[in-house]
Amino acid sequence: MARIAFINTVCTGSHGRIMEDLRRAAEDAGHVCRVYFSRGASAGPHCVRFGNRAEIALHGAASRLLDAHALFSRGATRQLLRELDEFSPDLVHLHNAHGYYLNAPMLFRWLREREIPLVWTLHDCWALTGHCSHFVRANCEKWKTGCYACPLKGEYPASLLFDRSRQNWQWKKRAFTSLERLTVVTPSQWLGEVAGESFLRGAARRVIGNGVDLKLFTPGGDTEKTRREMGIPPGKKLLLSVAAPFDARKGFADALQIADMLREKAVLVMVGLTREQVESLPRGVIGVERTEGPEALVALYRAADCLLNPTYEDTYPTVNMEALACGTPAAAYGVCGCPEQLEAPCGETVPVGNARALAEAALALCAEKPKISAACRAKAERDFDREKAAKAYTKLYEEVLHEKGKLD
Repeated sequence: MARIAFINTVCTGSHGRIMEDLRRAAEDAGHVCRVYFSRGASAGPHCVRFGNRAEIALHGAASRLLDAHALFSRGATRQLLRELDEFSPDLVHLHNAHGYYLNAPMLFRWLREREIPLVWTLHDCWALTGHCSHFVRANCEKWKTGCYACPLKGEYPASLLFDRSRQNWQWKKRAFTSLERLTVVTPSQWLGEVAGESFLRGAARRVIGNGVDLKLFTPGGDTEKTRREMGIPPGKKLLLSVAAPFDARKGFADALQIADMLREKAVLVMVGLTREQVESLPRGVIGVERTEGPEALVALYRAADCLLNPTYEDTYPTVNMEALACGTPAAAYGVCGCPEQLEAPCGETVPVGNARALAEAALALCAEKPKISAACRAKAERDFDREKAAKAYTKLYEEVLHEKGKLD
């Protein structure tokens, strides 16, 4: 038995749910776990909140003015470190170190001084760059040797005035390479390869893909009823696009362009829009701000003939996994982790930005869905089971703890 501490911005929401799955699996294996978070609702008595709204707001404001994200929240981080000292973990699992809640150098100094091994799951690229959380759209490779003159300074974590990307890259390299016992986990092979080209190349690395709830996301249901309720005319294919927020990074304009190309053959339903986006949609495109619970989203996945995912950057898209789990194929741009998820016959990826090729791929998959739906589900059961992912993490924890002599 070992004591494992989990740290993340939140303990609910997408990344929070992932962390909760890992905690439950570790506790089922006999370990004692505690979750430390700063924002959003608590997931239970095992969760310990640190910091406060005022400090988060101050961190956000200072980041926007000074481009010094993860260098504030000193009071909140001192509180976290006191809590960690009381819990005395044998291993720490860190998720997002960004999010206006944590002073990253303080945490890494504490880990180094106490010689506590760290498992760090990278959900994006922020840990490896001088500013941005994703660099693919900017076609930027400065992160490999040292950032400067960041082309994405205005994007999360946005800086309105200063560009400290050079200094940020330098302090991250110093802090994040200071641990002797660091294991970097990525959900996609793509991000694992990126980490291997960064200053974290010396850390142990492991790829453990995220999963989805295969008991919730399943084929079946009354798909014709869903199509009628959505107003899909008989004889037309249903394309589904899901993103939140559905912005330029997620390919909002590309989705509309494809809808126009296929307007005689298919109807596009877009989920995750703002009210303003819904009101601005052209005729023939159906917009949904959010579904009324996960079951409604599952019904849309089941009814769709193909998931259309025009994202320009996404580490390991959850929507692709959810669609396949519901027996629906997916077409996406061939960026980041998408090619790892979408292999024939269950999906197809095309060169990024080629909307016409993506439209043709989606339409072809629509026609094939009756034949390949079972293969899509089988792919999800093999590769996207969140329970298998959680057990893989528990196995990793035990390997790391065994090396430290904390487990027999």
